[in-house]
Amino acid sequence: MTRLRDCFAAALLLTCAGTQGFGQFKTDLVNQQGATAPCVGIGPIGGPVAKKCVDLFQQAGFIRQDELGWSGLTIGTSGKDDGAILAIVMQSPAANAGLEVGDVITAVAGKPVKPTPGMIAARAVFGQRGETLHLTVKRSGSELQASLLRAPQNAPQGPKISGMFTTVKPMINWQSQFAPCMGAGPAAMAAVEFCYKHFKPYGFIKAGELGSTGFQVDLAGERKAVVSTVEPDSPAARAGMAPGDEIVAVEGQPLTASTGEAANEKLFGKAGDRIQVTVRRGKTEKSVELTLVPKAKE
Repeated sequence: MTRLRDCFAAALLLTCAGTQGFGQFKTDLVNQQGATAPCVGIGPIGGPVAKKCVDLFQQAGFIRQDELGWSGLTIGTSGKDDGAILAIVMQSPAANAGLEVGDVITAVAGKPVKPTPGMIAARAVFGQRGETLHLTVKRSGSELQASLLRAPQNAPQGPKISGMFTTVKPMINWQSQFAPCMGAGPAAMAAVEFCYKHFKPYGFIKAGELGSTGFQVDLAGERKAVVSTVEPDSPAARAGMAPGDEIVAVEGQPLTASTGEAANEKLFGKAGDRIQVTVRRGKTEKSVELTLVPKAKE
């Protein structure tokens, strides 16, 4: 039991059968939110199993840590420094592109960095079926309280991989990005359960437990999180919500998000990727292209 428990703590993907006399195969991957996925295979089929894990996570948007690109930027994530460049490493891609401390990142790859109120609301209302969601909405100048129970919803199709001895149970986040929890051999489900706990703090839920609110918000609006549609006989409809309602708080919390964190996520990529960055310097804007490089090991 101790040996199995140690294996569970070491990796998301594993097979503990036949570890004596066999090697261990391990590859670490990471996604935009900083969630790590250590793909490990132990035993006689450890190599093929670990490779399947890597393939699956790469399909889900993860990058091998040894291929991860680096810009050389430190970006503020709160207060007056939110979205501003706080530090630049000498001779890094950012330094070579002429960026300066104090520049404020306004766009990456031509898309504004600052999350819209609609995006913030969509992320905040995402969650599991069967949970009660409490919203504060504004209608005709008055604030109303709405409580709704998330209904079951089918998740989008996630990455697939075949394997006779492989179990794959995907998790999903508000952007429909996947974390394909995977296990192999007799300990497969224990590994999957460990994976569930590992990714939950990053905003992932089990795809089979996805919940629906029954409404959509306008993701493009820059000033307000406005409900664009409400499905008939949905949790939102039964709670009295209607198109045009403005969401002002979720679970009592106002709609706020970090521009700096969004900028860091958008600068995620492999070494060699070219990313266009637009910054505000004083009253002017400047666009540069960064070519990400491998980060030196510390």
